[in-house]
Amino acid sequence: QFLIEAEELKRVNKRAYRHEYLGEATGTGGSIFENVHTEQLTDLQISQFDRRYMGIDWGYYPDPFAWNLMHYDAARRILYIFDELRGYKLSNQQSADALKEKGVTGRDLITADSAEPKSIADYREYGFYIRAVEKFPGSVDYTMKWLQGLNAIVIDPDRCPHTAMEFLEYEYERTKEGEIMTG
Repeated sequence: QFLIEAEELKRVNKRAYRHEYLGEATGTGGSIFENVHTEQLTDLQISQFDRRYMGIDWGYYPDPFAWNLMHYDAARRILYIFDELRGYKLSNQQSADALKEKGVTGRDLITADSAEPKSIADYREYGFYIRAVEKFPGSVDYTMKWLQGLNAIVIDPDRCPHTAMEFLEYEYERTKEGEIMTG
């Protein structure tokens, strides 16, 4: 499976392959995701998205609460991110109420950070269908490689300004001398 994934990444994104599997610090800007595109998505496009996913990263302060709505086109290996909710110092009730205002219902599956089982329990009490993401050793690195291996991550900058900014500004760490670290 490892070799199959490596060969697929090599086929679709040679730069990400060289970084992830050959250990090269690629590019000059240090961007983690060179496959991110910002594009205004129309309501018609969004209405045709049939594989919708929702995710929550619990936060309060200084890290924000973040929720996103997205669609994954598996055939084309494109992730579309087209809605967000972000806020600081939001209680679980406040964030849940804001999601209900966005039209999220108890029939919509939300996948949430597993670090806060109490928050997940609160959301279940509020009527949401929510599950904790499965984490395992190396899962963050695996997810980053998977995202880098996509043909594109398309983010609507008007509907998701914070998400677009985060993906576009996410960079590799640098040494004191300004050299990009490969990890």
